[in-house]
Amino acid sequence: MKRWYANPVPDFGLRIVGVALLAIGWAIGERLHQVATGISVRDASFPMMLLAAIAFLCSSAGSALFFVGAGLGEPVEVSERWRRLPSPDIDVSRTG
Repeated sequence: MKRWYANPVPDFGLRIVGVALLAIGWAIGERLHQVATGISVRDASFPMMLLAAIAFLCSSAGSALFFVGAGLGEPVEVSERWRRLPSPDIDVSRTG
């Protein structure tokens, strides 16, 4: 398999996408703050909750992409404890 993450171009592109997601999350958070300061806590509506969830997702994904970049695609070694065992050959002739 080709190691696309070893090239600096995808790394730079993913970091730019991370910055864009962080900017989107910031803008949504600012808008949410403007809306939320004018109402009481009990008047939180579904669109406000949706804005909060979108801001959280954009900020989380943006942080991961910005700080790790193409390192998200690097393979990791899985402990032997969590590896799948090879399936045993089933002998159908022996039953019972």
